Amino acid sequence: MGGLFLEGVALNFGSLTSVTIEFPTGPLSFQAQVRRVSTQPPGSGLQFTRLESHQLAVLQRFAGAK
Repeated sequence: MGGLFLEGVALNFGSLTSVTIEFPTGPLSFQAQVRRVSTQPPGSGLQFTRLESHQLAVLQRFAGAK
């Protein structure tokens, strides 16, 4: 629930970014920091830096978490 991996997206380690995810209930934007840069598979691991309660509820609902 604390982040995501963007396969094929190379970002600078430590940089801050925003990510918008399209859910069935509508788009939701998150602030995140790059915590991992990978070559296999190529991509960037992002950690959400601020997660509001309504954002967490949407993530839990659509990720199937309890």
